[in-house]
Formats: sequence, structure tokens, C-alpha cells
Amino acid sequence: MKREQPVQNNRISLLVLPGVLLIAGVGILSAGESEPDVIPVISRPGALVFKDDFGKGKIGPEWKPLHGTRWKIVEGTLRGEPSTKEYQQAQIAKGNKSHSGRTPSSRLLVPADNCIMLFRFKLTDGLSGAHFGFNDGSFKTGTGHVCRFTVSTRKGLTLQKDKNAKLKADMDKTLATSNFNLKPDIWYWMMLEIVGNQMAAQVSGGAVLKAHHARIDIPKDQINLPTRGGGIIFYDHVRVWKALPLAK
Repeated sequence: MKREQPVQNNRISLLVLPGVLLIAGVGILSAGESEPDVIPVISRPGALVFKDDFGKGKIGPEWKPLHGTRWKIVEGTLRGEPSTKEYQQAQIAKGNKSHSGRTPSSRLLVPADNCIMLFRFKLTDGLSGAHFGFNDGSFKTGTGHVCRFTVSTRKGLTLQKDKNAKLKADMDKTLATSNFNLKPDIWYWMMLEIVGNQMAAQVSGGAVLKAHHARIDIPKDQINLPTRGGGIIFYDHVRVWKALPLAK
């Protein structure tokens, strides 16, 4: 069972050591677990707006499974797996192959404008990649996927601007890449930052990817979490803070 230190308040203080971010007053780690090895690069954290260590045995209402994929809490982590074969076959028969749940997918409904997201994750059982994106699905402009960070065991890292679903001529656009490949069955830390028209993304051991684009600077109402390849993904120690500009 996880032993979490008491949360003192809704703000965090940072102690930066070489390659390590220690988060005081939040207590996100159990004894024996590695410290986060990613730190903010385009912002600084403000108020803590969401946290989940999956220690209650029940998935919180902010997590929304998609396309019949199956999610449960296993030993204090969130485990996602594909939908059943029957569900997939039924969706394919309806002509909905792309949303048949062949790979685990979910959304996290939290404030996503100017935010920092920190978490651990692991790709297992043949899962080849995962997307960590920001959406405006319905509540604000309704233009769909906004931007995303993609990690893979074969195709490296990609920071992407997504097309505006309301503009027929708009297209996805790659903004930054790295040839760093993840390894299966390994826990990685990830940090995503959104500040105005800037996005930064990093994963343990990989390059820090940063980009600017006007589309990033629109309202966002959720974090989109699809994956690629049949397999299983795990999440743990999820935190979202309000992102503040770097001090001058």
C-alpha cells in the first residue's frame, strides 16, 4: 500500500537538483520509488488543480473511458486495456473501426488551459505507443484535438499541432521530433506544459521538445489519452497544476 505524505496546501515548492525535481508539500511518492526526473522548462507551477494516486480503489469521475476500453485500479495504479473482442466486432460491423476500442483510450476532464501535467506511465503487453493531447471537444470552441505529444517504442517522440475540425483545409502539423524510443515494461515520468501558444513535452531520458503555434493558444477542456497497438497502459502519480509564466 502506498504511504503518502500529508498534503500541506494546494501549492508546491520546488527544489531542483541535477536532473531531479523534488516536490515538497505534495507527497507523490512511495518509499523506494524513483523521484521525477523531469522539470518545468517554459513555466512554473501555481495552484494544484488535480491529483490522483489511485489509492482509493475507485476510479475518479474525471477519468472517462472511451470506445468500450476497460479500466481498473490495480495495486494503486490505473490499468487500461482494449475493449472486448465482441465490442470490437460490433463496432466494426457498424463501420466504426477507428473507434472500436482495439487499444486503450480515455480522457481526463480537468482544466487544461495554461497547465503543467506530471505523471508516470508504462506501456506493456505489446502496446507500441501513446498520445498525450489537449482537446477542445465541446465546451468552448468545439474545434476538436488541439495539440499532442506522441511517444513510441519504434517511431520516437513527436510534438504535433492538430487540425481544426471546423476548417476543412486545416491539417495536422509536426512541430518537433526526437528519435528517442521508449522501452516496453518500463515506468517513465512525463511532463507536459501549456502556456499561451507554447507547448513543452518531455519523458524520462528523452529530449525536451518545445514549440510555438497559434492553435495551441485556444481554450482546452480536456486531456486526451489514446494509445497505439493492442496492449495495456498503466498510469500513476498524476498531477495537474496551473502554469504560471517564468519569473523575469
